[in-house]
Amino acid sequence: MTSSDPNNKLPIEANNQATDKADKSSTTTSTNKNTADNSHNYPAYSAPSTSTSKPSWLWLLPLVLVALVIGIFAGRLWTQKQLEADALETKKSVSPQIATTTGVTEIEKEVIQKPVLTVETIQPEPAEMNNDLVADGTISPENTSSVSGKVNGVSLEQVLVKEGSEVKKGQVLAVFDTDAIQQQIIQAQAELAEAESNYDLAKKDAERVLPLLEIHAISQQEADRYVATANQAAASVAAAKARLNNQNLTLKNAKVTAPVSGIISQKNADVGNVPGPEPLFTIIENGQLEWQAQVNPDKVGNIKVGSLVEVSLPNNRSVSGKVTRISPTAEEGSRQITIFAALNKSPYAKAGMYQRGTFKLGSQNKLTIPVSAVVTEDGYDYVMQVEAIETEDNEEPTYRVSRVKVVLGERQGDRVELVEPLKSNNPIVRQGGNFLTDGDVVRIANSQDANISSNSSTNTKI
Repeated sequence: MTSSDPNNKLPIEANNQATDKADKSSTTTSTNKNTADNSHNYPAYSAPSTSTSKPSWLWLLPLVLVALVIGIFAGRLWTQKQLEADALETKKSVSPQIATTTGVTEIEKEVIQKPVLTVETIQPEPAEMNNDLVADGTISPENTSSVSGKVNGVSLEQVLVKEGSEVKKGQVLAVFDTDAIQQQIIQAQAELAEAESNYDLAKKDAERVLPLLEIHAISQQEADRYVATANQAAASVAAAKARLNNQNLTLKNAKVTAPVSGIISQKNADVGNVPGPEPLFTIIENGQLEWQAQVNPDKVGNIKVGSLVEVSLPNNRSVSGKVTRISPTAEEGSRQITIFAALNKSPYAKAGMYQRGTFKLGSQNKLTIPVSAVVTEDGYDYVMQVEAIETEDNEEPTYRVSRVKVVLGERQGDRVELVEPLKSNNPIVRQGGNFLTDGDVVRIANSQDANISSNSSTNTKI
């Protein structure tokens, strides 16, 4: 009979279950020990996380976008307000304009403008202007003479002059050593005496022999031999005389003399030196100097032979002279014409100086303005011309300036030539034009003396 209690098992089944539990318990204990040992020696393995973390700065992007939008909006608002302010300022300072066939013309409207400067005005005036021409040039000797030694292979014994010495024609400048020359002269004299003695003997022999030829005591051939000997002796005498004369000339040339009168400008002679082929001395003939000026070809036409010149020298000195000749050709490269002017003698003018000079070409009456009235800008010259502005009867007279381009000529002192007269008779600003611009309103200090008319095309009121 089978029991319903699960615990009521057969002895065999109970024994089997006990055995299984014991095995499981042993397996579990062994497993736990292995696990404990493994956890002590090696860390537990964990798989890497596959989820990616987000950057920490991404939360700033919305703030940057908001700030950028606010900046763009504020910039547009500021620009619009600035344009409105500029337009309002333009309406206040500029009068309305209407378009015509000839351009834009201002129409009559009251504009608030105040004078920016009080100026003094003047009119262009005629003045005596010199036609002098200024040029640069070199002071050079008009003529020079070179003195060379005529004795070869002999040293100099004396040098009697230096640079700057004034010499006369024929004056001794240097002397060569003459000891050897004198010995050569003595030798030449002896050779001449010997030649003359031989000639006398040969001549006498010929004179004694020739009468014997007439009586046929000697042959013609013998007589010719005596005559030839006499002639050879005569030739030897002539040659000895020539050698003696040559030695005497060498002795004379041992003294170096000046070929012309003048001033020693260069010396290459020193005591004891044996001169070479170069000159011993260079002499400025009569000490005459000339000024060689370089002039543009377009200005040479006003210069004539005989025109006066004045050349400046150091320490506020000058020397005058006259034009002696004009070069017929231009210098290669510079294309300048050389003008030669002989200078008067001056102890302060020296050869080789590079000085500025003036050609005195007379004077002429020309229209001029003060240099202070000229305004130079971008390489062009202007003046500020003044014209009156129509005002109410009870208001102070006011004037407007306009910049006018001018062509200027030579400047002398504080005035400059006005080549082309102004189209209007209105005066110009005397000075201070650099502080004014075209269209500025000014007040005139000498308005009671100025004859100023208003521009008919401008009806602007103040």
